[in-house]
Amino acid sequence: MKLLTLILKQTHLISDLNEELKNIGIHHGTIIDAKSMTNGLQAWSDDSLLIGGILRRAKNFEYNEKCKILMFILQEEQVKPCMEVIERVIGDITKPGTAIMYTMPIDFAEGLGD
Repeated sequence: MKLLTLILKQTHLISDLNEELKNIGIHHGTIIDAKSMTNGLQAWSDDSLLIGGILRRAKNFEYNEKCKILMFILQEEQVKPCMEVIERVIGDITKPGTAIMYTMPIDFAEGLGD
C-alpha cells in the first residue's frame, strides 16, 4: 500500500478532481484545509533587509495562501492511475502555484472499510 499525498494550491479544481478519481474507483480519501507558507518564506529571501525591515516582516509574516491537502491510501496498482488523473485535471504540476504530489509506503492500515 501507498499513501499518496497531494498539496493542491488550485483549490477550485477539487470538485473536478474528486469526480475524476471516483471514475477510476477511488472513493475514499481525506481532505484537509491548509495554508501554504511559500509566500511568507519568499518575504524573507530579500538579502537587503535592515533591522527595521526584519522586524516589520516578522510581525506581518503570514501563511495566507490557501490550499488543500488530499491523502489517499491506495493499493499499488491504484497509484499510477490516480497520479495520471491528478496530472490530467491539474495540468503540469511542475509549474509554481499548482501542486505538490508524493507517495510514501504504508506497512499497516486498519479501518479502511471496503
